[in-house]
Amino acid sequence: MATTIQDFFTRAAAKQFSRDFLFRVKQIDLVGNPGIIGFNGEDELVYAKTAALPGRNIENKLVNYFGQEFQVPGRAIYQNAAGYSIDFYHDENCDIRNKLEAASRAVWAGVTDNEATESKGAYGMPGNESVIILSQIDKQLREVQQIQLVGASIRDIGEISYTIAEGTGEVLTYNVTFAYHFYRDFSHST
Repeated sequence: MATTIQDFFTRAAAKQFSRDFLFRVKQIDLVGNPGIIGFNGEDELVYAKTAALPGRNIENKLVNYFGQEFQVPGRAIYQNAAGYSIDFYHDENCDIRNKLEAASRAVWAGVTDNEATESKGAYGMPGNESVIILSQIDKQLREVQQIQLVGASIRDIGEISYTIAEGTGEVLTYNVTFAYHFYRDFSHST
């Protein structure tokens, strides 16, 4: 059935559109030393500048039989699971970055100041306790979809570039890259 401009207008007015700012990083819990290093969406994660709803792909497996090709679903691939990025505004006291740095060093400390001959860290596989919770919201700030990235751990904390000589007062940002195993979709049913 063909859709008219009026049909589109009526449906669009009823369903509305998701906007690029109706998204939140709700919680980040990472394995720390000791315990969990947590970041709360109502406090620290308001500094999350950009993030993405991750993608998921099911590989295609081809089966041939008497010249006929059959398309069979294969394994699920979580796109960018090895490199999920969140951009952060840099807070003046470095509180968030310091916590991220602590979580990074909990995974792999490298050579420590106190023990120059020993490298240490919790470099085991992150489990259910290590998550990033993402929330898509509507214009009334109600959650309409929640995604939980399971087995999250830090891979890279980006540099912060200061322009001391030409400084214009620009708000600084940095990127943090995480890895995760898979995601759980806790979407609200409508």
